[in-house]
Amino acid sequence: MTLKAVLFDHDDTLVATIDSKWDQHKHVAKTFYQKEITDDELRLHWGKPLNTLLKLLYGTDDAETALAHNIATRDQFPKRLHSGTIETLLALRAQGLATGIVTSTARISLDYDIETIPIPATLFDYTQTHEETEFHKPDQRVFLPAIHWLSTQGIAPAETLYIGDTLLDMQAALGAGLQFLGVCTGLVTADEFAAHGAKAIARLPDLLR
Repeated sequence: MTLKAVLFDHDDTLVATIDSKWDQHKHVAKTFYQKEITDDELRLHWGKPLNTLLKLLYGTDDAETALAHNIATRDQFPKRLHSGTIETLLALRAQGLATGIVTSTARISLDYDIETIPIPATLFDYTQTHEETEFHKPDQRVFLPAIHWLSTQGIAPAETLYIGDTLLDMQAALGAGLQFLGVCTGLVTADEFAAHGAKAIARLPDLLR
C-alpha cells in the first residue's frame, strides 16, 4: 500500500537523549533525593511516560516536584539533534508525506526541545505527547489519537510508517496496524530488531536511500 505519512518517536529517534538525560537523572536523583541511579535502572525504565519514569527513578510519588527539578536543571544537560534529522524531515515532506511525532514525553518537554534544539515546528503536521492519551507503549491504543488525526487527513494506519528506537515502539505500532521501522540510535541494535521481526536502519538519513 502507498505510504502517505511518517510518524516518529522523539527521544533517541529525532534527537539524542540518552547521554545527556541519563546524566541529568543521576544528578537530580543525587541532589534532590539522595539517591544513586545506575545505568541498569535507567535502561529498565527508559521509554516509559515521563511522569512514570521520574517517579520510578527518584523513588517518589510526587511527579510534579520531580518534573520541576528536571525543568530547573535541563539547561545543564541539553539534548542534541541527530545529524540528518532535518534533512530527512524536509525530504519526506518534499515527497508529499505527512509527518508527525508520537512520544511518551510531556508536552512541556517536547515544546522546549522544538524551541531550543531547535527543530522547526513547521516540519510536523501532528504532535502527540503523553497528555493526549491514557495509554502508553507498548499498548497499541497509544496510537488512537494519531489514528483519528490520520483519518481526518484521509490516511489509513496501514499507509503510515512509525519510526522508533525501542521494542516498545515496535510492539505498539504493529499492534495498531501501522508499518514500523526501527532506528538504531537508542538502546536496540539492528540484530535485536530483526530478532523480533522488524526491519531497522542505522540512522534516519538511511531512510532516504
